[in-house]
Amino acid sequence: MSSVVVLLAAGKSSRTTTMKQLYKVDGEYLINLQIKKILSYGYNVAVVLGHNYENIVSILEKDVKVVYNANYKEGMFSSVKEAFRELSEEVLLFCHIDRPIADRDVFESLLKCESEVAVAYLHQRRAPPIMIKSTKKDALLSSRYSRLDHWVVSNPDLSLVEVTDEKVHFNANTDEELRRYFAY
Repeated sequence: MSSVVVLLAAGKSSRTTTMKQLYKVDGEYLINLQIKKILSYGYNVAVVLGHNYENIVSILEKDVKVVYNANYKEGMFSSVKEAFRELSEEVLLFCHIDRPIADRDVFESLLKCESEVAVAYLHQRRAPPIMIKSTKKDALLSSRYSRLDHWVVSNPDLSLVEVTDEKVHFNANTDEELRRYFAY
């Protein structure tokens, strides 16, 4: 089954003083560090961009597909929908720019899951990455939900995949959290 890891990076980063995509870690842009990590696992990568598209696309690693989301102001779910419109892989695994990339075994566990929708699950809490099979494309694109997490939990075939990687719960919404979670 063909798959791609989709890095959601279209937002404005309004809660930090710098755009998360362009946050520097040891002289390298965070978005490229995230891409390299995924590529090192052997997965294809697609990045969904929106705000500040031209600046970000100009610094991207070359081994990545780029999806432009003109509707990024509508929230993350609009980026997920755009990914499904533009990508043809059978399985899409969604990650966030502001969360450290989970260990490879998290992705492998999600890919082994038979369900059409699966999320990582640790300490009785759901977390990205989120796996969605293309068989859900029509339902996802026609959904009236405005948030990805609401759409995910509404799926009767949702599977929670137990993982052990604590990073699935790390979320850098502030400058302090960016420094803490991305100090490689």
